Amino acid sequence: METSVNNSTEQKKKKKKNKTGEALSDVGLKILALCIAVISWFLLSITQFPDINKKVSKIPVDFNMTGTAAESKGLQALNYSDVTVDVEIQGMNYEIGTYDQNDLVATINLDPVTKAGTYQLEIDVKSAHPSDNVKVLSVTPARVEVKFEQMSSVRMKVVDSSPNVAADEGYTLGAPEVSPNIVTIEGPENELEKIAKVEAEYSGTEKLSEDMTVTTSTFKFYDSSGELLDGSDFKLSDDQVTIKYVVYKKVAAEVELKFTDQPPGFDIDSIPYTLSHDTLQIASPLLDAGEEEIITLDAISLYEIQRGHTLIRDIPLSAGESEMSNIKQIEIKFDLDDYAEKTFTIGAYKIEFQNVPKGKQAKLDTESLYNVTMIGPKSIIEGLSLNDLRVVADISDITADGSFNHEITVYSDKYHNIWNNGSHVGSITVGEMTAVTPVSSSTSSGRS
Repeated sequence: METSVNNSTEQKKKKKKNKTGEALSDVGLKILALCIAVISWFLLSITQFPDINKKVSKIPVDFNMTGTAAESKGLQALNYSDVTVDVEIQGMNYEIGTYDQNDLVATINLDPVTKAGTYQLEIDVKSAHPSDNVKVLSVTPARVEVKFEQMSSVRMKVVDSSPNVAADEGYTLGAPEVSPNIVTIEGPENELEKIAKVEAEYSGTEKLSEDMTVTTSTFKFYDSSGELLDGSDFKLSDDQVTIKYVVYKKVAAEVELKFTDQPPGFDIDSIPYTLSHDTLQIASPLLDAGEEEIITLDAISLYEIQRGHTLIRDIPLSAGESEMSNIKQIEIKFDLDDYAEKTFTIGAYKIEFQNVPKGKQAKLDTESLYNVTMIGPKSIIEGLSLNDLRVVADISDITADGSFNHEITVYSDKYHNIWNNGSHVGSITVGEMTAVTPVSSSTSSGRS
């Protein structure tokens, strides 16, 4: 019984061993067959198809100026953009049969570029595998046009160009504010030299009654003759700027003249004068300002007015205001052709002291006032006498005893359109009545 079992086990082991050997034999045969097939293909490629032609499309062209003469001379390519080429090559089937874009290298030959100019440059193609024997039959396109220029930079002021932006009725625009208003422009040196003006253009259509700010990246370049330049080769340090439009209210202003140093009862309207500008157009930053206002010039002293003289006054404007015609001053011309002058010497006795402190007395320290000139219409001045004049010293501002230089006013109660041509200052002594001896009366004369 035991012998029978052992024989059965031995038979099973022999059968299993035979099956394993058969499996290994099948794998080996398959590998051998594959090797024979590869060798056969290789031999067939060499013997039956030694060379083939192959087309490879869309090979990227590498543009590199590193180490070239163009780079050493500071030239830059202006109009180059990335391109691809289609190539037909020839070689051993086993070497190029599987070639694609990654197996070929396309470059631009920059050897001819030695100075600024436009060049038709050849595109060179070679295998990325130095050991492969590859012949290039055709390259499409075979050349590429590239413009080279000597580059430089300039700094220029930028002004706005907004042909369709205007103020609404009753308003006006100030000068637009461009920010940044200075830019650096890089480009071909010979083209940069032509730039005379740089404009930032806003093409929107607006009617403004309040401030507005816009952004624009549109720039225009002009030469000194106003001709538009091709700016396609220019590069700006700031590719966009802001333009702020400032709105002002239009105000019609009437010019008013004021006078000082008028004697009592003087008719100021009797003075004939003309203004270089009776009304002004004011641009006010206060958008709710009224449409009209009065501008009062700095006062004119009556003592300043003389025949043949013209006075100038600055226009007093509030902060932020401007005169729209750029008028800065008003010229005041006095029409005194029909006026005359007469000069008097006035004795001290003629002076009236007003507002003398109680218990005090005042006197002129000299016997007379000299060179007192009166001006007025000829018809009055020709017959004017000393009796027609009053000479007054109001000393209400003096409280102490002593000698003082003080203004003395000369005018006429009878004629209200004549005045003293210039001021008069006299030396006056103020003191106790017993200490002040009035100057003795002496005859004063008038002379024309």
